[in-house]
Amino acid sequence: MHKKQLILDTTVCIDLFNGKLLRAATRLPYELALPDVIVDELINPSGRHLLQIGYSVLHLPPEAIEKVTNLRERYTKPSTNDLFALLMAKLHSCELITGDDALRKAAHREKVTTHGVLWLLDRLVEHNILTPEEAADALENILAGGSWLPNKECEARLKHWKQ
Repeated sequence: MHKKQLILDTTVCIDLFNGKLLRAATRLPYELALPDVIVDELINPSGRHLLQIGYSVLHLPPEAIEKVTNLRERYTKPSTNDLFALLMAKLHSCELITGDDALRKAAHREKVTTHGVLWLLDRLVEHNILTPEEAADALENILAGGSWLPNKECEARLKHWKQ
């Protein structure tokens, strides 16, 4: 059975790392993929580590540079690497998992569906990969790591998961 592919941006990888969720996320019924430019530049977690534990790398076709240049002209706030993630999601008709508001807005204009790390946490609980308590701990670690997640949504999940 072919798994639905999700394209991750840099911030989501860092959030999963801070939440100690890198391995747990690979147990979801999705193929978690990153553009090669992100894999090459990630430090914590390292891109190589992600590939070793089951994440996929997407190699950019030569024409991608021109397409990202066109995206860069339209959207100045997201990083160039994150625009590669957007382009890959668009080219592969995948959903984009991002924690970057500017990238989310660009994706919306490009008609690419986006979700964030909270959506991934919800899936981890829904698929019984994490208990609600483990999800709450992971979210607290993500927030402690400096992630900018919506306060109201985080507070609601923490309250629900800690019951």
